[in-house]
Amino acid sequence: MRVLVTGAGGFVGAKLTEALARRNVAVGAASARPLSHPPHGANTIGLELDLLRPETIRQALRTFRPDAVVHLAAQSTVSESWERPDVTIRTNTLGTIELLKALKDEAPGAVVLTAGSSEEYGASGMLGIPLTEEAPCMPQNPYAVSKYAAGQIALQFARKQRLHLIHVRPFNHFGPGQKRGFVVADFISQIVAIERGLREPVMSVGDLSAERDFTYVDDVVEAYIQLIERKPDPGIYNVCSGIPRTIESLLTLLLRQSSVPIGVRRDESKRRPAEVKLFVGSAAKLAAATGWIPATKVEAGLTETLQWWRLHF
Repeated sequence: MRVLVTGAGGFVGAKLTEALARRNVAVGAASARPLSHPPHGANTIGLELDLLRPETIRQALRTFRPDAVVHLAAQSTVSESWERPDVTIRTNTLGTIELLKALKDEAPGAVVLTAGSSEEYGASGMLGIPLTEEAPCMPQNPYAVSKYAAGQIALQFARKQRLHLIHVRPFNHFGPGQKRGFVVADFISQIVAIERGLREPVMSVGDLSAERDFTYVDDVVEAYIQLIERKPDPGIYNVCSGIPRTIESLLTLLLRQSSVPIGVRRDESKRRPAEVKLFVGSAAKLAAATGWIPATKVEAGLTETLQWWRLHF
């Protein structure tokens, strides 16, 4: 199999590229900018692919000729989507359309996986139950809107053009290499800075009572690989643990591993408006289609992530 990964320089993209290379899969590591860590492995090549420059999409497809495409390239943070909603829509929605148009012409037989987000469900989290793929989507920020629009257009386009398309909605995920701006990375970066004496020994946190569904990045990557290898029916698939955890419980687990005593201080500026208290998914459809279940306990994943930050801070 020949797999083209867009956004190969990102958090999940880099992990996916590495995992595929270990399986001796031919990988096209596509990115808009030169990769900070060049692709390794005899079967892995770097490709330029900028969603805002359609000609680079077509050139990458012609060069690599993929059997599968995992589309991860995106503007991926909610906060930036509020600051630059126009760029978010152009990248996430219009960029996906350009990719699909190119695939129709250059690689119509490829299985396509587009990465959406659990943010697409939005206010449906207020139902207080595990969200299935049938739950209504009520996105609450520009990022969520961009992903929902991209997914809906992708599914309709694929149906019309007879492309085999899978749209995943991953819930919260974390692991080594994730940038700041996500809760686990934010917590750990503060802990490591305190351990090194770079800031006062007090954590600045937002609302700790919210419950979220967390999955370790290696398990998310495995879900994507299973989907492109097994090629289940086209459609939407949640990727999640199905287990709600309070943000406070994650912080407690991390503070237990700190090498120095650390206090906690609430920062009201970090509280999101219209906060959904419980947001958890169901991955029953994914499990039935592929047999996938998360293999990494959250506690072990947090330890791995903390150790990575200590080495790379």
